[in-house]
Amino acid sequence: MVPVRRALAALACAVLVISAMACSDADDSGRGGTTRLNVGVVPVIDVAPLYLGIQKGFFSARRLDVTPKQIQAGSLIVAAVVSGDQKIGFSNNTSLLIAASKNLPLRIVAAGNQAADGDYAAIFTRKDSPIRTAKDLAGKSIAVNNLNNVGSLSINAALQASGVDITGVKYVEIAFPEMAAALTQGRVDAAWAVEPFASAVKAAGDVKVVLRPYPLVAPHFPVASYFTSESFRASDPDVVDRFRAAMNESLTYAQSHPDEVRQILTSYIKLTPEVAARVVLPEWDTDVNAALLQRTAELAQQYGYLSTAPDVNRLIGG
Repeated sequence: MVPVRRALAALACAVLVISAMACSDADDSGRGGTTRLNVGVVPVIDVAPLYLGIQKGFFSARRLDVTPKQIQAGSLIVAAVVSGDQKIGFSNNTSLLIAASKNLPLRIVAAGNQAADGDYAAIFTRKDSPIRTAKDLAGKSIAVNNLNNVGSLSINAALQASGVDITGVKYVEIAFPEMAAALTQGRVDAAWAVEPFASAVKAAGDVKVVLRPYPLVAPHFPVASYFTSESFRASDPDVVDRFRAAMNESLTYAQSHPDEVRQILTSYIKLTPEVAARVVLPEWDTDVNAALLQRTAELAQQYGYLSTAPDVNRLIGG
């Protein structure tokens, strides 16, 4: 897995070359017709409203033929949107803020999801581990799926809120599907996992929850957003506005229809119906929450994930 900072640095150097080669994925079938639109997504629970909104006709009602394009890394989605290969993408907000700090021309289109209480995201240790509280994590190794990104950011902030010195904490990059094994084998002292991987870690047995970071950072912490490029927002503002309206309807519907969300999860993620029925769902609200994005940017700068503070108002279209 390529660290996000390195991927974005390479992207910043390649944007001009890629942009010249890119093909548009947005295609109008005619004046007043339907616009075909590919949306880059990571195959996670968080994007369920997009799939549900397509099924419910929220996008087609606004003359949008939307096709989710699954990409395994958010940094690659950022690259595709900046280059113009895709017009809209989904990414965690920490990655977007890092990209914005490098002056990559991105704009948030709609909220993605917010962190829920419970085990939506949690730090696990082995049951026989002496680590029992947040304070016991001082000086320990913690698995995260990406270094210098939302996982370590939320953990650092939660540990500091708990009065823990974070200087000795060591983060180890391990893919989510491998975290249960990493814990069992003793390769790390603890592991941070989000759903549905949190459920997989619990299902592996012999683990306990030590900390749920997101609620300690902020209630309803904004995890991710849908975004586009400055150039596409300028050239096709009507398409962007229609996507935003359909996405907001989808978010609202998903929040109030969790059973339908669970049913659609198995259509795009390799989950059994039994696992889909018990995973902890995130929250879905239409508020991008500029204040908490600014707080995230400040934390990212404090922890050295970015050297220049991004213009959050510009990122959200202000």
